[in-house]
Amino acid sequence: MPSRRAATAHRWLAGPRWLRWLARGRVDVGLAVIDVVDFLDTLRGSLGERSLMLKDVTSVRVVAYFPCQLSTETGSPRHVPAGWSVTDGLGDLALQPYGQRLLDELLGSMPRPTMEISGGQEILRIAEAEIDPSLVPTTASGAWQVVSARVSLWNVDCGLLCVTYQLPDGIVSGTGDVVGEVAPPVQRMVPAVTRLLRAILPAAPGADEVFVLWANTTFAVRVDPDCDPARRRAIAEEFTPDGVDCTPDGAGGGVLRVGSHTTAVVNDFGSRPAMLLARLTGVHHVCWAAALRYDAVLSAELSQIDPGRADLSMSALEDQAKRILRGYHRIRLFRLGYSSVEAHLDAAGGTVWNALEQQWKFRLVLTTLDERLDFVRTLHQQLVGRLQDRRSRLLNELVLAFTFLNIFAIVLAALTFVALPSLNVGLLASVIGLVMLLVNLSAYLAFRRQMNDPGRSRSVSAGP
Repeated sequence: MPSRRAATAHRWLAGPRWLRWLARGRVDVGLAVIDVVDFLDTLRGSLGERSLMLKDVTSVRVVAYFPCQLSTETGSPRHVPAGWSVTDGLGDLALQPYGQRLLDELLGSMPRPTMEISGGQEILRIAEAEIDPSLVPTTASGAWQVVSARVSLWNVDCGLLCVTYQLPDGIVSGTGDVVGEVAPPVQRMVPAVTRLLRAILPAAPGADEVFVLWANTTFAVRVDPDCDPARRRAIAEEFTPDGVDCTPDGAGGGVLRVGSHTTAVVNDFGSRPAMLLARLTGVHHVCWAAALRYDAVLSAELSQIDPGRADLSMSALEDQAKRILRGYHRIRLFRLGYSSVEAHLDAAGGTVWNALEQQWKFRLVLTTLDERLDFVRTLHQQLVGRLQDRRSRLLNELVLAFTFLNIFAIVLAALTFVALPSLNVGLLASVIGLVMLLVNLSAYLAFRRQMNDPGRSRSVSAGP
C-alpha cells in the first residue's frame, strides 16, 4: 500500500501544469544561486590566499631589457667616447674560477660586452634635455623610480640597454595583476629608447640606424626572510605563471623562475641569485638579437641570388662571395662562441642558462641560422660553378676554332708548295683548298654542337 508521502507526490504531479512549472523554476533558481555562492567563495578564498601570499613581499624591482641592432661592427676597434669604459664582460657571465690568462683567451670568443656606460637617471637624458616621460612612467599604483641604467656594446654587432626600476609599494598591496600593470608601460618605452640610443650611438654615413628589437622584463621580488620556501615558489609562480623553476643548488633561499619573462624571489636585491638571473637573461637577449640580425643578413643575400638569371657576371659573384665569406666568418664565430659558454659556466649559471635556452627555444633559432647559412653557401657555389662551366665551354670553342684553322693553313701551305705553274693545277689547288675550308667549318660546327649538347638544352627549356 503506497505511503502518504507518495500519494501526495502523485497528487502534485497530477496537479495543474503551471504549478509544476513554478516549482521547477524555483529549483533552477535555487541551483543557480548555489553556484554563484560557491564561485564567490572560491574567488574570495583565492583572493584571500593571494593577499596573504603577497603580504610577504616587501619590495619589487623590474629590469627592463631593450636589445638593439648596431650600425657598425662592434668587433672592430673603435674610439672609446667620453664617459664610456672598456669592459671584459666578466660581470655578465658566471664563469668558473679560471686563471686570468685562460679567461682572456675564453672571453675573446664568447659573446660579451666590450664597452659600456652606466649610471643612474642621467643616462636616460638626450643632450641635457628632459627625460622622455614614457621612460619614467606613472601607473595606477604610483610613479616608478630609476635605480640604474646601463648601455653596453657587444662583440656580436648588437647592444643592450638595461634600466632597473623600483616599483611603487602599492603595486602588490591591491588585487590587480602586477605583471599586467608593468608590461604595457615597458612596451610603450620602445620609441623613446630608440631615440635615446640613436643619440648615444650615432650611425655612420650610409649605415643603418640603430633600432630597438623588443622589450622584456625581469622581476626581482624581495620577501620577508621568514617567508617559507613553498610560499616563495608560489610568489614566483604568481609573477611568471608560464615558466619553470630553475633555482640552482645553494641559492640561499632564493627562487628563480624562467618563462616569457623571468622572476627572482630573494631576500636581497643584491644577492647572487638575483644578479645571476638578471645578467644571464641579458646575455640571452643579446644572443637572440644577434641571431636575428645574422638571419636578416643571410636573407638579404638570398634575395640577390637568382638562379634563373642569364646575365650572371663573375665580378658580381666575386663581390657577393666576399660578403658571404665575411658573413660566414662572423656567424661561425658567434655560433662557436655561444656553444662554448655553457661548458665554462659554474653550476648555478649552467642551471639558469639551460632553463633560458629551453624556455625560449633558442636552439631552434640557431638550427635555422645554420641551415640558412649552408643554403646560401651551397647556392652561391652552384652559381659560380655554372658560370665557370659557361666560360670553359667558350674556351673550348676557341681552342677548337684555332685547331681547325691551323689544319686548314697546313693543307693550304702544302697545296701551295706542290702547285705547278700550270693554270689547271693552280685552279685545282684552289678548289681543293676551298673544299678543305668547308670541311673544316662543318667539322667545327659539328664538334661545337656536340660540346654544347643542344639536346639537353632543348629538354631543359621545354620544362615547366
